Amino acid sequence: MKTLFFQEQKLHRIEIVEDIVSYSASSLQAQRNRYLFQTEVSKDGVIAKGTTGYIIKRGGRMYFSPDANQKGIERFTPPDQPYVLIPYKKVKNKYRIMLSFVIKAEK
Repeated sequence: MKTLFFQEQKLHRIEIVEDIVSYSASSLQAQRNRYLFQTEVSKDGVIAKGTTGYIIKRGGRMYFSPDANQKGIERFTPPDQPYVLIPYKKVKNKYRIMLSFVIKAEK
């Protein structure tokens, strides 16, 4: 069986059920995720309750990939770049599955 190592597989369509702090406002990641003199948009690193996206598997690791066009995405993504991969451990046990793409094998 031949598989590509960097192949991306969607596992679940999810919705976040509680606010998650992805990074602190004083961290280096927060500084990277804003323009130099940006003041009008809060970059507090919070993934808000109700944010939707996919749990994906890529390169043997799992990530949360939020949908690009939704309210509040600018709070935790770089300017003009809403497509990010957030490590699964940040969202683990803080979401509900809306749709699953995983087919379980019969025993």
